[in-house]
This record gives sequence, C-alpha cells and structure tokens, in this order.
Amino acid sequence: MKRFMSIALSTVLLAGTLAACSPKDEKASSSTKNGKDSKITISWFDGTWENPVPEPGNDAVKKVNEKFNVDFKPQYIPFDLYDDKLTVKMASGDIPDVIGTEGADTNYIKWSKQGAFLPLNDYVDKYETFKDIPQSVWDAVSVDGKKYGIPLYFPSKGGKKPVIRQDWLDKLGLKMPTNFEELKEVAVAFATQDPDGNGKNDTVGLGLAKGLVYDPSFGAYWGNSWYHENKDGQLIPGQISEGSKEKVTYINEMFKAGAIDKDWAIKPYNDVFKDFNAGKVGIWYEQPGNDKGSQPNNLDLATLRKNAPDAKIAAIPPFVAPDKSQGYVAGSGYYRIWMLSSKLKNDPKKVEKILEMMDYMAKYVPADQQTPHNEYFDWIMGGNGKGYTIVDGAPQLTEEYSKNAPISLFNQKQGGWDKDNQAMKDYVTQSKAPEAKEFNTLMGDMLSEADFFVSPVGRIHSDVYNDKNAALTEFATNELTKMVVGQRPISDWDKYVDEYLAKGGKDVIADVNKLIKESKIKGEWVKAK
Repeated sequence: MKRFMSIALSTVLLAGTLAACSPKDEKASSSTKNGKDSKITISWFDGTWENPVPEPGNDAVKKVNEKFNVDFKPQYIPFDLYDDKLTVKMASGDIPDVIGTEGADTNYIKWSKQGAFLPLNDYVDKYETFKDIPQSVWDAVSVDGKKYGIPLYFPSKGGKKPVIRQDWLDKLGLKMPTNFEELKEVAVAFATQDPDGNGKNDTVGLGLAKGLVYDPSFGAYWGNSWYHENKDGQLIPGQISEGSKEKVTYINEMFKAGAIDKDWAIKPYNDVFKDFNAGKVGIWYEQPGNDKGSQPNNLDLATLRKNAPDAKIAAIPPFVAPDKSQGYVAGSGYYRIWMLSSKLKNDPKKVEKILEMMDYMAKYVPADQQTPHNEYFDWIMGGNGKGYTIVDGAPQLTEEYSKNAPISLFNQKQGGWDKDNQAMKDYVTQSKAPEAKEFNTLMGDMLSEADFFVSPVGRIHSDVYNDKNAALTEFATNELTKMVVGQRPISDWDKYVDEYLAKGGKDVIADVNKLIKESKIKGEWVKAK
C-alpha cells in the first residue's frame, strides 16, 4: 500500500477552511430544503488506485444514485496526485461532505482538533459492519475520544513475513530455524555450502536491503514496535531495545560470516526480490494476497522454478522470545479513512444516508459466494459481463470494472474484507495461478496459527512523536546499519541509545507514555483462534 499522505497546510489557510465549513453557516438541511422526499446530494472527495479513474456520472455512480435515492457527486484523484489536491481542497473552504485519506496522520489529527470533521460517536453503533471494527482500530482514528473517521478495515495479519527455501534445508540436512542462533547456522550454510549445486559460491543466506529492509525481527520481541520497557517502566521504541541489540548482534555475525550480500546496505529491496526469484537467496519476505507468489515484481514461484525447477519454499514461524512470547506485530488493522465535514452537524439525515452507503459497501462476501447468483455481489461488482466475468470459477475484473462497479467507488477488494482468517483463505480461492494458490496456502496456514501483538502506540496520537519520529528512525537506521557492517562496534550500544535519547527520543518516550497512561491503553496479544 502506498504511504500515508503527508501534507503541509499553513495555519492561516486552515483557519480559513474551518471558518468556511462552520456548521452555523449551513442555512438549511439538505434533506428538507427541497422537500421531504427529494434526493440528498452528497459530495465526495477521495483518492483512488482504480484505472481508469472513476468518473462522475458513470454507470457505477448511476447505480448508487438509484439504489440509495441520492445525487452522488464524487471526485476521485489518483493517489500519486492526491496529496496536493487535498491540500488545495482543504485550503479553499469548499469542503465536500466526505473526504478520504489513507491514514490518521498529523494533518488528520490537526484538522480533527480544529473542527473540520464531524464526530461520529452517536452514529456508528447503528451499522452492522462498523460493529466488527476492533477497538484498537477505533482508537487509531479517534481524537480526544471522538471518532472523526470511518476506517476501512484491513487484515492486521498482513505485511511481509519471512519465507525460506525448504529444498535448500532438505539438501543440506538442516531443520527450520526456531531462534537466531539456528537462523545464523542456516544462513551461513546457505551461503557457503553450495545449496543450488552449481559448484559456485554465489548464494546469499539471509536477504537484506538498504534501510534494513525488510526488518529481520522474526517476532515482536525483536521488532521496531513499542514492545519493551526501560528501567523506569516506560515503553520504548524497538530500535533501542534489548531485542534489537540481540538482533543486530546476530545480523552482524551473519554478515561477517558471508551469509548476507556484502552490498546489502546500498541494495534496493526490489533487487533482492529479483535475486530470490533467480534462485540466489535462501531467506526473504512476502505477504499473502491475490495472486501473490505469481507476480514477477514480487516473490514469484513461477520464475523461481524456471531457474530452480525443484525449488520449494516454506513460511518461517515466529521465534520464541526470551520472555516466552511468540508472535508478530499486528498491522494497523485499517487502510483508508472517510471523514464527514463538520458542516453536516445540523443534517443528521444526510449523515445517516452517507453512513448507510458506507456500511452497505463494506459487507463481506466469502469467495465461494462471489458469483452472479449472489444478487448483492453481482450488483456491487457492476454485473457479470460488465464489471467482472467468471474465469475458472472465480470473478475476474474487466477493463470496464471501475466504470460499472459501485464497489470501486468505496473499496479496494472485491467482496470486502473479513476481520478474521477467512480473507486469507479467499486469497487461495481467488488466485488464478497455481503458484499463487500454493504460496497463499502456506502463508495463510502459518499466519492463522500465529499470535499477534497490538502495539498501543498506534492507538494514541502524539504530536511530539509525529514531529520527531522520522528523524529518529533515520538516525537509528543509519547507526544500526553501521553496526551490522562493522563500521561501529556493537559495544557502542549504550552510547548509541544515549544519542537517540538526546536527539529527541527522550521527549518522544515521555509524551507517548503520558498519552498511553491517560488513555488507559496497553499493548496486548491477540491469540490465534
């Protein structure tokens, strides 16, 4: 997914915006000023990944108008242009009824606090799909206890997870690694014992790219989440934790032993995908998804097997940590938010109509029910033969999908998202290539049995964190990279931590912990079902 938007908007411009959208300026309810049964006009401004970009008045919009008795006036902007367009829109004072964004970033918090958006606490419990959204996700889009946005739920078990060449393990008589010591043994063997059998020393044990991508943490304990506490009982960022120190120590040992590409610190991660697909990397990362495992720009089993016909991969389960925890860090649990303009404060009928539309479009349709015989699915997808066709028993989008399918105006996944493990099972059903089905099966099986840690930091909003975190992360990445390649001794760890704290880390830790305490939020493990 694309980055969350980052927009700089001056206080002067924003003040003008908020004044322009003040509820007291709204003269009459849109649902009554033109008569009791008149259509409600709904303006909607959002980014999109659809191609072609949905146009106002297309067949999908007409279907929405007919079904909900509205005059739906959407404006969609490609996400690579959306940031700038949203800046202009917010500064103009001409605030649409609904505004979309990718996440609860600094501007979302600022605009919420300054009154641009309508609090929705009194509305959301009336709609079934909103009831399925976990409290941790509501916390992420809430400001001072007020729900200013409707999050589009997204599986929290997503994100890149480690995979390994099982055939290399078998050839070298090695077992699946269960801790960092075993990982080092496997990675060194992969790099030095000719697992591809070509008689050359040309393989890499552990894939790694510049910026320490992807973070080889193998569990929440070693990751960059706020999992650990310092001696004062404060939660601290993972980059300065004992877990990271252990991880960096082992990665340094693997690098010195030749298990990691000597040029990893300047290597783009896309190049590591190419190396893995070429059969030259033993451990790398990928996530489940539609046709994942059969996409040449990602981990691609089909390409891998052209280069190594006997190649088999397996998912690496999370390691057991020193504190006995075992599991990964959960994702945010959402991607994209819809906010309603505060000018709708005196128009509850329009608010309810908008939320009714969002709720209707968010209903989950299991893969085995995604057929033309399912009236709901057929409608949201724009009709069989128009928005989609059935190919080998599964729906396939047509080139006219975004012109015909109402769901393309609201969501990015056919059939919506399920909050449990069913969405991962659907990846298997919906994937066309056999390699994708194979990959999604092995990843889904591992993830469905894994526990996940929900970080408390994603559920609070710290201005200090937002202001300083990017620079701190850059500093930490640079220093940890130096430690891995031997340019800075790991014995400098305490000095590195002191430097991190002096550069603003101490202030961030203090503010984050204050807000966590005030919000009565704690990190928690969600157990596998």
